[in-house]
Amino acid sequence: MKPLLPFLAILCVFFGVISCSKDDDPAPVPTPVIVTFTTALTPVAGTGSAAYGDAKLEFNQTAKTFEITVNFSGLTATAAHIHGADGAPVFPLTNTTPLTSPIKLSTTINDAQIVELMANHYYVNVHSVAFPNGEISGTLIKTGTSGGGGGGGGY
Repeated sequence: MKPLLPFLAILCVFFGVISCSKDDDPAPVPTPVIVTFTTALTPVAGTGSAAYGDAKLEFNQTAKTFEITVNFSGLTATAAHIHGADGAPVFPLTNTTPLTSPIKLSTTINDAQIVELMANHYYVNVHSVAFPNGEISGTLIKTGTSGGGGGGGGY
């Protein structure tokens, strides 16, 4: 019986070690980090417009995508964009011609664009026939972050 005990002990240790292997454990799925940006769309200086609106952008930092919804009233929009700090359009916002409220866009975003977004350098601009350079606009400002779990990408 005594020679059998060491063998059984070694066998128990062996099976204990292989049963604890991480290879068969599914990898945890990180909860996406969502950063929210909002803005009130107000008349561009000098337009005298009574138009108004708002925008909400939800940036999925984990997947490097965002969704934006732009609501507006008091104008017939001909174009809308998210512009960079230099004034150049970065993301066109289109849904129909003429544009109707709300405008929604889901798209990917690259690392350089993420840096600009996180620095509050992007603004929404809604154009009209009367004001082809923009009738209402507003800067997207970070308003909150949710989620997490280590998949945020470090921005």
